[in-house]
Amino acid sequence: MSDRDANDKNKGATEFRFTRLGPLDQLDWLIILLAVLLGTLVKQHHVLSLPAWFLDWLLAFLLIIAGYKTRRRITEAIETQKGQRTREK
Repeated sequence: MSDRDANDKNKGATEFRFTRLGPLDQLDWLIILLAVLLGTLVKQHHVLSLPAWFLDWLLAFLLIIAGYKTRRRITEAIETQKGQRTREK
C-alpha cells in the first residue's frame, strides 16, 4: 500500500468522523472550539465581570455568531477577488 492510499484512507476516516456529528466542516468545529475556549478563559479570569449564566451560554453563542459572520465576510471577499480576476482575463 502506498503512502498516498494511506493518506486517502486517513482523510476519509477524519471526514467521516466529522460528518457523523452533523453537516459541519473542520472550520465550523474550529469556530466552536475557539468560542468555548475564549468563553472559558473569560469566565476563569473574570475579565468582563458578568454573571456566570451569561458567560456560560450567551457569550459562547455570541462568539460563535461572530465567528460565522467573519467566515462569511472572508468568503465573500475571496469570491469578489475571484470574480475580479476572471473579469480581468
